[in-house]
Amino acid sequence: MATRLGFTTVEGMIALTLLSLAALGAGGAMARSARVLGLANREAAAARTTEQVIEQLRTTLGAAGGRCGAIGSGSSITGQTGVSWSPLPVTAGIDLLVIARHPGFQRPRSDTLWVFLPCR
Repeated sequence: MATRLGFTTVEGMIALTLLSLAALGAGGAMARSARVLGLANREAAAARTTEQVIEQLRTTLGAAGGRCGAIGSGSSITGQTGVSWSPLPVTAGIDLLVIARHPGFQRPRSDTLWVFLPCR
């Protein structure tokens, strides 16, 4: 009886099917990681923009001699990030409500923070 070397057509098709499924899984994982990386970049840009706005408001406050009335409500748009702020007078300063809006996966994202600025 002679032995046959190699693979049958069915075995080859099964191997190709398994290889294709593995490649699709790897491609899906790479696509997902690209989306997450894009979101992380947008969030980092929003954080930088928010930090710049807060520093600008601190500079404005310092240039006004530390008077609380120098800071008013406002908004700023840089790239895809919109930042708005509202000052709330408190004892010995201002509580500044800062809201940053930027694109997310399926809907816009919004980050809110409070910053205390000492003034008189």
